Amino acid sequence: MYKIRGGDGKEYGPVSADTLKQWVAEGRANAQTLVLPEGTMNWVALGQLPEFADQAAAPAAPALSAAGVTPGTKIPNYLVQAILVTLCCCLPGGIAAIVYAAQVNSKQTAGDIAGAQESSNKAKMWCWISFGVGIVVNLIVGAVQFFAAAAAASYGMSGQ
Repeated sequence: MYKIRGGDGKEYGPVSADTLKQWVAEGRANAQTLVLPEGTMNWVALGQLPEFADQAAAPAAPALSAAGVTPGTKIPNYLVQAILVTLCCCLPGGIAAIVYAAQVNSKQTAGDIAGAQESSNKAKMWCWISFGVGIVVNLIVGAVQFFAAAAAASYGMSGQ
């Protein structure tokens, strides 16, 4: 018996070896599909299991995740943008963006396409939040400086 992790990041099973072989034949699973054999604790690629190595090696149509992203598609991680908003706009929001951005590539490499897409979306969201907060704070600081300079100039003029 086996559990598998689908392209949508969800776990399915337990299923029998025959069912899993049928899924490979139908293109629902391939050599990169993560499998958890019963009685083990580690997920492995289906192609690494001797009982499926021959069948799983056959080319299969790429599985689509829930977001419609194929496993070979590069999901943007927004790391550069996250670093820039951290340095220039909003430190706390930028740090959150960096954390999510750092998760994208590792999740995609592990085959968790849905998780990678979710982390990418959260990194993008935190980049925009940080940018917006940075703009608002900079406008407020600019206004305070302007009014402080105007008050100082007014005070300096009237004091003479």
